[in-house]
Amino acid sequence: MIQEVVTSKGAAAITSDRWHVVHSRCVVSADTTAFTRGINSEHADRNECKTAAHQLRERLATLESAVPAEQRDEVFIRPPGFKSLKATRTRRPKVRSCK
Repeated sequence: MIQEVVTSKGAAAITSDRWHVVHSRCVVSADTTAFTRGINSEHADRNECKTAAHQLRERLATLESAVPAEQRDEVFIRPPGFKSLKATRTRRPKVRSCK
């Protein structure tokens, strides 16, 4: 079951008691890029969830081909009980070491 919760720091979040696909939608304003998140679907196990996430990513890829990479929607899977923030200010690029 999908629930709206609050994190330990008081931020609004969403969670589910099953594996779930989170769709993070990009919202662009004049000076910032923000992402709002919602649970797209719930699944009994990780493999079903992973399959649903891949299908959603494929649909979004065709719709967002002309959108800059930093403004594309994100899709990720979360285990049962994982809290995802409902909104974030911006996506931070992953820093990878060259070791």
